[in-house]
Amino acid sequence: MVSYRPARLEDLAQIRTINTHYILNTSLTFVRAPPPFESYIAKLNDLTSRGLPYLVAVDDEQVAEDGKALVLGYASLSPFRPQMVSYAPTVELTLFIHPEHQSRAIGSALLAQLLGSVETGQVWHTCDGMGSQNESTGQTDENAPASRTLVRNVIAVMAVDPEGKDQGEALRVWYLKRGFEECGRMKKVGFKRGNW
Repeated sequence: MVSYRPARLEDLAQIRTINTHYILNTSLTFVRAPPPFESYIAKLNDLTSRGLPYLVAVDDEQVAEDGKALVLGYASLSPFRPQMVSYAPTVELTLFIHPEHQSRAIGSALLAQLLGSVETGQVWHTCDGMGSQNESTGQTDENAPASRTLVRNVIAVMAVDPEGKDQGEALRVWYLKRGFEECGRMKKVGFKRGNW
């Protein structure tokens, strides 16, 4: 049985394993070498402190090598251009499914939970130096200390992996079917595995 819940420290080793697969075997991420485990801890702590969701799909009936429930996939919302706090209402999606558990609607369920929480006004982004935002007017007091703003936009920046299904276009179609709108393409901005 698959359940969905916030990611925990104990999930990070399996999340890193999933991420490492995509780093080493695909062009879906332009990261070329698996980051150190500590960076996964830092990301979980950062997103948690900001109030942004980081979810996992777990199979409660299967146990991974580490003795924990098997992590089937994960998804999170991260700050978009965090150095510019005016972008705080916009977040960027990360979504990866264990390669042995694709095409089981796990990614769709994770995405639906994240988008549903944004659409119903449940996701607030806390960041330093943003000031205090009046919820009804949207006006900001720039002199206020750390505050939070309602997340209104989710961006899914994706690489078209020419080694993927339909030369990478299947993922783009998947996002379009779930309400995303293609807003442009940047060509030849990244090079990995012999492809632009």
